[in-house]
Amino acid sequence: MNPKDVVLFSDMDETLLDNEKCISKKNLDAIRTFQEKGGMFTVATGRSVIGFAPYRRWLAIDIPVILCNGGCIYDYGKSKSLWKKKYPKSIKDFLFELVFSFPKLGIQFMTETTAYCYRPTPIYIESMQREELLFQDITAFEDLPKEWLKVEILADLVDRESLDRYLERHLPATCRWMSTGEYVRDIVVKDVSKGNAVRQYMKMMDLENKFICCIGDHNNDYEMIRMADAGFAVKNALEHVKKNADYIVPDNNNHSISHVIGIIETL
Repeated sequence: MNPKDVVLFSDMDETLLDNEKCISKKNLDAIRTFQEKGGMFTVATGRSVIGFAPYRRWLAIDIPVILCNGGCIYDYGKSKSLWKKKYPKSIKDFLFELVFSFPKLGIQFMTETTAYCYRPTPIYIESMQREELLFQDITAFEDLPKEWLKVEILADLVDRESLDRYLERHLPATCRWMSTGEYVRDIVVKDVSKGNAVRQYMKMMDLENKFICCIGDHNNDYEMIRMADAGFAVKNALEHVKKNADYIVPDNNNHSISHVIGIIETL
C-alpha cells in the first residue's frame, strides 16, 4: 500500500515507547521514512498536552494529535485544542465523595497548560520526576480550574478491588472509567474513546478517504483497534486487545512501530 493513502495512529506508553520510556532509533527511522513517503503518522494517547510535548519534538509530528484517551484533539503548531469533550459538572461532586471514601486516594487533573494533583501519591511523584514534569499540589477542590481535559485516579495506596467496586456503583452515568495501568483509573465522559476521536479526527481533517491503521496495548486502545481498517496490537498487549487486532507485532521493547510500517507496505 502506498503510504500516501494511510494515516497511522499509535498509542504511546507500552507501545511506541519501550519500558525505559524511550523511542528506539529503529522506530524513529521507520516513522520518518513513512512520513517522507507521504504517510501520516500521529499518536492517540492517554497523555496530556504537557505529557506528550517532549516526545512530539523527537517524532517531528506536524499534524494534530489525540490526547487524554480521546478527550482532546490538539494542534501543537497552533497551541490549542481543535476539539475537546467537557466533563459534566456532576463529576466534581462525585470526586469529592470519592476522596472522602478513600482517604489515601490521589487525583490528577489535567488542563492544556498545567497538571494539578490532589494528594500526590508515591508512584505519581516518581513518574512525574522521571518524565521531568511539574505539577501543582492542591489541597482543596476549590483550587482547581473550572475546566479539565483529563481526570486520573491514583490508586497505589488503596485497595483497588474496593475502588473498582465503588466506581462501578457510584460513578455518574454521564461518565465511565477504565483501568489504564495497575495503579491508575481514568475517568472520561461516557462517549469519549480513542476510537471515537479517530473518527472525529478523520472527519475534521477531511481524511475520510484514507486507510486507517491503529496500534496499542491496553483497554483505552481497544476501540480504536477494532474500528481501524487495520488494527495492530503489540505482543505485550492485554489478551482481549490482541484477540480483536488484525495483526500482532513484537512487543514495545522490540521496535513494534517499524514492524507495523513494514506490514502496511505489504497491504
